[in-house]
Amino acid sequence: MSSLLKHRFRWLTKCVRRSIVARTTLAILVLSMSLGLTFAAIVSRNVDRREQERAEVRLQGLLATVERTAQIACYLNDPTLAAEIAHGLMLNRTLSGVSITAGKVTLARVGNTPLRADGVSVSSIRSQIYSPFDAHEAVGEIALFVDRVAIHAEAAGYARDSTLAMSLQAALVAAGVALAVYFFSTRPIRAVSNELHRIRSQTSARLRIPPGNRLDEIGTLVTDVNTLIGSLEDLLIRERELRIEHAVGERRMRLIFEKAESGIFVLDGRGVLDSWNPAFVRLLRLPAAQLPRAGVTQLQQLLAQHAVRVNELIRECLTSAQSNDLDLEMTGDGNSRAGWIEISLKPIGAGVLQGIVNDITERKQEELCAQELAAHDTLTGVLNLRGLNAGLAVAFARRASDSIPELALLQIDLDYFKEVNDAYGHESGDRVLRHVAGILQRNTRRGDLIARPGGDEFVVALVGIADLSKAQQIAKTIIADIKLPIDIAGQRVHIGASIGIAFATGESDSPQAVMRRADEAMYCAKKSGRGQVCLAPLSQRLSEDAVA
Repeated sequence: MSSLLKHRFRWLTKCVRRSIVARTTLAILVLSMSLGLTFAAIVSRNVDRREQERAEVRLQGLLATVERTAQIACYLNDPTLAAEIAHGLMLNRTLSGVSITAGKVTLARVGNTPLRADGVSVSSIRSQIYSPFDAHEAVGEIALFVDRVAIHAEAAGYARDSTLAMSLQAALVAAGVALAVYFFSTRPIRAVSNELHRIRSQTSARLRIPPGNRLDEIGTLVTDVNTLIGSLEDLLIRERELRIEHAVGERRMRLIFEKAESGIFVLDGRGVLDSWNPAFVRLLRLPAAQLPRAGVTQLQQLLAQHAVRVNELIRECLTSAQSNDLDLEMTGDGNSRAGWIEISLKPIGAGVLQGIVNDITERKQEELCAQELAAHDTLTGVLNLRGLNAGLAVAFARRASDSIPELALLQIDLDYFKEVNDAYGHESGDRVLRHVAGILQRNTRRGDLIARPGGDEFVVALVGIADLSKAQQIAKTIIADIKLPIDIAGQRVHIGASIGIAFATGESDSPQAVMRRADEAMYCAKKSGRGQVCLAPLSQRLSEDAVA
């Protein structure tokens, strides 16, 4: 056995001495494994600390998620709602307990909530709960008790997995690099050497073999290069063949240039065109009388309606020395239709730019359709929250420019919708929501905004309305129509609605402020017994108008 091991060791040593790939592979393996073990040790020490930080960030996110519901639970002193919140939070494995208090009253306490002798939590994250109607009024506190044991166990698992993954990665990298050295270095060199062996020497000139490489691939390659010196004539023949191929390639590229669907052109820093292909003229919809002249016509002249933007595009390309794009809308005439083109410019030399023109009309139409879909609720067809915000921004901009016409915002919350949804299923609930959207559309004007931000809430913006009684009458009509029975699966079901109304009363008013006042008014209507209309407090000017 000993003699066999010595024989194999001598064979391995011989392979290492004679082969670059063997020496390189051995060095890569040793270095990769050393680095892998070092990085794994570093990761093991840092994973626990980072896991602690990530756990705290997740818990802070949990607190932010339930903050709105917790405000309602603490404000109403509702232990049932508080318990639901606490049990929901306990689904997080890193928590050992949850406590929700309102003043000195504990609304809910779930799980293990360890305290020190002085009554302070051993490891907890606490957050003050403020009134949903007054952001400065504290109504309670929510405390999350962290399970450090679970976090440490999870961190240990991560560290173990990271160590195994890094070790495996190091081994795979080492093997991959070794294969790359073999396939991309040693084997090509050996292939060239084997090919050169077929060439006979025609000169007495010889290259010296570098010291230390006499027995490896480099030594073999140098020996074969000495043989290659006598074969320069073949290389000259090949060089002439390449020149012929280059000329053929130039003719082929010229054909592509002429037949390309994209417009290709070259211009200088002033925008003067030097060359272009037929597609350039076609995409710019140039009539025969306006065909460009090389060295004379500027791109700004051909795109006169966009000359300022084209000038800016050229300036940016020259300043940044990078590619820049510009989308332009092309107006149609009797011989062509309207559309969009994209112009891309790229610097290719001192003061020289290469450009490409593409027709992007279809892409622009798809973008417009996508924007339209993104602004509407797919269930009811009315605006979603994004579309509502955009519509309100436009309406408020018009208020600033049109002598401040009035705007009334109706915040609508459906009553008893959850009971119908639970009793008859989500499909029936969807039918109810579509029914309500139809009622809102019948009771508003074409220029008004109707939106469903989510759930069973709707928002109506009455644009250009200054009569308080008119807005209240519309709200009462909506409530009356919603109260009418709805036929669902042969059953007549009933729902209701509570509406809060807020007016945009001043030039400095904002959509967010009006939405907030309408929301508060809606909660007031809820507390008044549902099915009611509640008006948010008015400014002095509107109050005087209402009295008059």
